[in-house]
Amino acid sequence: MKGKILIFVIVILIAAGAAFILNKKKTAQTPTAAEQGPMPMPVAQCAIQDVTDYYEFTGTTEAVDSVEIRARVEGYLQGIHFTDGSLVEEGQLLFTIEPEAFEARRNEAAAQLKAAKAQLQQAQVDLERIEQAIETNAVSQQDLTRSRAAADTASASVLAAEATLARAELDLSYTEIRSPIRGRIARRLADIGNLVGPASRPILTTVKRTQPIYIYFYLSESQLKGDLPDRIRGGAGLEPLGLEAALSNETEYLHKGVVNYLDNSVNSKTGTVYVRGQLDNKDDALLPGMFVRVRVPIRQRKNAVLIPEKAIMTDLGGKYVLTVGPGNVLQRHDIKLGTSQGLLQVINEGLDGSEVFIIGGFHIARPGMPITPMPAGGPPATAEKSGS
Repeated sequence: MKGKILIFVIVILIAAGAAFILNKKKTAQTPTAAEQGPMPMPVAQCAIQDVTDYYEFTGTTEAVDSVEIRARVEGYLQGIHFTDGSLVEEGQLLFTIEPEAFEARRNEAAAQLKAAKAQLQQAQVDLERIEQAIETNAVSQQDLTRSRAAADTASASVLAAEATLARAELDLSYTEIRSPIRGRIARRLADIGNLVGPASRPILTTVKRTQPIYIYFYLSESQLKGDLPDRIRGGAGLEPLGLEAALSNETEYLHKGVVNYLDNSVNSKTGTVYVRGQLDNKDDALLPGMFVRVRVPIRQRKNAVLIPEKAIMTDLGGKYVLTVGPGNVLQRHDIKLGTSQGLLQVINEGLDGSEVFIIGGFHIARPGMPITPMPAGGPPATAEKSGS
């Protein structure tokens, strides 16, 4: 038994020795990083162009007008004349209330007015006859007074009947509930056959006008400088302050407008002031309550330095890029960012625009590391970049 164990141990040792020798040979055949030469890395050069500097914010959208649709007379809903969520026009019929009771009241009021007018006509005829008779002393002064009072009463009755008829016609018109504005209508909150009216004042639906649409955000106190407040308030001779907005799923600021309202006080707790912009929203892409990215152009800058956002790295020391220095050795340049210009980023400090920087290989790139620059879409660079 002991002999078998000894043989097994010897076999294991021989196998381990053979594996060690093979691995050593394989390692000896693999060239080191130094033997391979500088690592090829993709590079690019700074772009120089005129740009617009922006203040950037997060804002929320709100309807310009929002109307709660309610019934103004009591009755049973007879018809619904819109599709939930559709665009409705000003004056468009939305609901109808059963009109029969209101038509009856209107007809009754019309009949009362007709009777009152007939009584007035008779009273005026009687008054005219008595006024002629008084000249010949055929009637007394008391008869004349009574006749005039009767004519006045008949005239007042006509006025009252006209008012009653006008009210009845108005109530009849309220059986047709129409939209007071053009806008996007919500879902209906009542069904045909429901009793509605001013007593309970239930909301039947809402209509919101979103063309144009408002967008609200906050400016910091430090940003309220220069002519910015006057441009927002529409100062004489000043260009209105522009506004651009983008949805969370949009890479570009497609929605244009102006800033047209600045609150009259600064919040002492936050140091900010409430601001409102207005966007055309002709395509109805923006709905009330959305969070959107907002930027406000504040100045034009000539010959700004821009680099791709993907070239920017971050560590505990802040934002930086790795540029190609003398001998094609990587150098670290700490930078301060300006505004974003699509996929490019404005560099406020740290680069002068002449640098070449890496745009890939970030997982292995380190300052002091020699590389072979590979310009995007071209062969390896042969000329070394001068120091910066």
